[in-house]
Amino acid sequence: MKLKKIALGAAALALIACGEAQKPIAKAAAIAPDSADDQKFAYMLGAQFGLQNFANLPWQSGEGIDEDATVQGFRDGLANLKDTSAKLQLPQDTLASVSKQIQNAMRERYFKTQPDSTAKDLSDEQRRALVDSLRKALPITPAPAVANANVKLTLDASLQQKFSYLVGVQFGNQFYSIGRQFQTDFDGEYFVLGIRDAGKRVRDTTFKMVLSDDSLKAVGDRYNEKLKTIREEMTKKQQAEEEKLKAEVASLRGDTLANGMPAKMNFSVKASGITVKGEDLSAFAGKPLLMFYFSATCGHCAHAAPQILEIAKEFAQKGLTTVSIASGGNNKPGIRRFIDDAKFDETISVVWDESRQFGELYSDGYVPKVYLVNPDGSYKQYAAFEKEKDDLKKEIAELLNGKNVEWKIEVKKPAADSAKAPETKQETKKDAKSAKAKK
Repeated sequence: MKLKKIALGAAALALIACGEAQKPIAKAAAIAPDSADDQKFAYMLGAQFGLQNFANLPWQSGEGIDEDATVQGFRDGLANLKDTSAKLQLPQDTLASVSKQIQNAMRERYFKTQPDSTAKDLSDEQRRALVDSLRKALPITPAPAVANANVKLTLDASLQQKFSYLVGVQFGNQFYSIGRQFQTDFDGEYFVLGIRDAGKRVRDTTFKMVLSDDSLKAVGDRYNEKLKTIREEMTKKQQAEEEKLKAEVASLRGDTLANGMPAKMNFSVKASGITVKGEDLSAFAGKPLLMFYFSATCGHCAHAAPQILEIAKEFAQKGLTTVSIASGGNNKPGIRRFIDDAKFDETISVVWDESRQFGELYSDGYVPKVYLVNPDGSYKQYAAFEKEKDDLKKEIAELLNGKNVEWKIEVKKPAADSAKAPETKQETKKDAKSAKAKK
């Protein structure tokens, strides 16, 4: 991550949960040369995000940025990430529609700024001048006057206001993510100060930021070095944790299948309850069981989740129990948002592989994974759920009628032909590299 150039890509607008307006943050922040480094850094981020997006998004999209709506979107988005009970002011389908409209407008405006075949003999400098003139000729809806006030949006708000709010929500996502990388809860109000000053600079190029460019650069340099140190420490910690985890699961593995995975589900594996109480999987032992292993940030998992719920509901009254296990790299707020988006109900219990024991034993690092488990703990894994969904439903029905599911694992045997030995060794090296990349 290059801190000097942290900013949003105009076409990479993300959407998150929907809901109600947030209460205003009644706190005044002030930045000065002697402010704490964390405050300066948050201010720097806000200034960089604001300068790039307030300057570029209007001519790219045709919409001047409503600064107050952007700040409101930032505050609402950040609050939602920290507390899932805090909701956004616009529903997801509205934000999705806004994103689509803006991206279509960006695409159309881009093509309108591209010189036609008559400009093929122009020099690079002449082409740049032509593109600039074509860009300036495109209309832009002016941004409203800045009121430095809280904003309440409705579905009847203008496209400009909704888009500006969406930009702010994405600012919140990025700011929160950066804070997690630095393991620091940066104060969002200093980010807002940076946004506000960036808006003033874009409107008036003579405006002087509270912190000079040199001061901001120095802050960025210090945090670049800090991030390097954090990453080095995290790498060492992860290596130690991996060794510890391998030692923990060694006694849990038991007999193994031909592919090296445990022959049975070990229900003493640790699992933190999310929608149910418990410290392991013991509550799910001894019954026909459907397991859905997912990551809250995985698009394929999000697509599969409603289908898992549909299957769970179809077979619940016939005796099927369903549990979803969030992978260890998640966090509780993210898991709860995933649950809300998937509309999971009491049909599916949700736990978290916080200890990472389940993932170490039963996953290869890829998600989603689906498992159908017999009452005796033996199971079948469905690594390609979308392709195997019909087979899964058929085998669930058979399991509930007393026929255990069977996982037939095919293990490729090495070629016996000595003439192919060098090729076999080469493939082994490739496999080793692939496995290392997955980790």
